[in-house]
Amino acid sequence: MGSTGPPRDSEDPSGFELRTPQKKQKLLSKPPPPQRDEQKSKETNSDSESEDEDGMTAEQKERYLKQVHESEGFDVEYFPGISYCCKIRPLLYLDEQPILNQEVKSCSEWAIRRFNSDNNTNYQFVEVLKANSVFCAGDEFYLTFTAKDDVVDADGDQSPVIFQAKVYAPITGEKEYYFCRPKPKS
Repeated sequence: MGSTGPPRDSEDPSGFELRTPQKKQKLLSKPPPPQRDEQKSKETNSDSESEDEDGMTAEQKERYLKQVHESEGFDVEYFPGISYCCKIRPLLYLDEQPILNQEVKSCSEWAIRRFNSDNNTNYQFVEVLKANSVFCAGDEFYLTFTAKDDVVDADGDQSPVIFQAKVYAPITGEKEYYFCRPKPKS
């Protein structure tokens, strides 16, 4: 399930688009999503075209709910215009947000340490692959990351394992650990 990010200002004085890796440049070069036409929205009675209080059409909401259900919140695409509060959203451009990026990494490392403690394993965090979040008095993170075990397989490899973890990081107070697990096979 690919996700597209919010549009970028093409007149970015930092020259961001010129300094980004090729993959990100492709993502950023996509045309911006269509703007909401308030007049058209008021004139139509079609469920598929009118938006609800979250800024989603009925079709988008159905697709969103299906993604949340099927992936347990880990694979949800970006929907332009929906509420930031109480909806699972992908965290895009983490490399441009050092504080949030560090929080996501810290929560992933904490989750794998908890997993190791609970399962008598020794996985070491490698990298965050993606993160989704619900904001409500803090961030409830849906983290997908890789970790390597210190056990070498029959081929002499230490192949990374993809993990999923759900962690709540409140604005104030201690983090809450819900779970950490190897990503289920599709």
